[in-house]
Amino acid sequence: MMSTIEQTTSDGAHTGAGTGDDCDLDAIEHLACSARGIKKRAEVTDASLPQLQEFKKKFDSARTDYATARETAKTDLAAAEETLATVAEHLRCRVTEEQRKRLKTAVRQVFDEIRKCVGGWGCSVGDCDCEFDDGVKESDTVATLAARIAQYREDVDKAAVFFRALADEQTELLARAAKIKADADMLLADTADPAAGKDVVVFWARLLVLRKRAENVWQGFDTVASYMECLCKLLLCVLKGWQTIAILEGAREERICKEESRRAACDRKRDETVAEVMAAYSRLCPPEATTEDDEDGVSEPMKPTEQGC
Repeated sequence: MMSTIEQTTSDGAHTGAGTGDDCDLDAIEHLACSARGIKKRAEVTDASLPQLQEFKKKFDSARTDYATARETAKTDLAAAEETLATVAEHLRCRVTEEQRKRLKTAVRQVFDEIRKCVGGWGCSVGDCDCEFDDGVKESDTVATLAARIAQYREDVDKAAVFFRALADEQTELLARAAKIKADADMLLADTADPAAGKDVVVFWARLLVLRKRAENVWQGFDTVASYMECLCKLLLCVLKGWQTIAILEGAREERICKEESRRAACDRKRDETVAEVMAAYSRLCPPEATTEDDEDGVSEPMKPTEQGC
């Protein structure tokens, strides 16, 4: 007797519902693609860890290093100002008030221009606002996600450059302060040279420039706390950027996988068209019944014309 879920043909093949033609296994493909996305996200996270751990190490030592550098710089700046005060006394009577006024205006103008071309001081990450959107919408495609990832990677790179520069600020600060002190000593020696009297206006200009550099030596960070706050902001910017990139890379990889699955299914239909047609035909057939009961309860085979497909 034939079962109601499968029928055996003369060559031993099975047809009907028992073939699994109506078995939807898309969930397996979705699971596989989800796994690929998770794996990609983990790979990106692992790749970002060396940089993040390096930055955390720099951050952990920055407070002590920067505070020490500031104290050393203050000593050099105090010595430089003492030297510059001596220079000012030597030159004051040799430079007219009008010359001093014009030089002061010129110094201010030039330093303003330097600020404009070099960029602002203090806490800055350039044109990156450190806003990273990790949301993934149904409408997002491989292309749109790739564009966001590229932009965020660029933003993270910029923030990382600023972080490294700021982490090295203690070294740069020491160098700036030491140079101001050395230049002040040189200026004092030059003004003591009797043959240099004709350069008195240039000497006063050098004096004003050195004092302006000493005034700006902190580069916008008036305290250790303000420096550490900025360093923290930059580190969190890099961290958040990498977290978002990892999420988007995972979502992009999952979409790539699903597109590959769709293309594979399409190729299969194209290459095995007859088999796909027969599978679709089988799914369209109503369930087959192999027997019917008569009034006496005796099962009789169905007539061929009464059977399904």
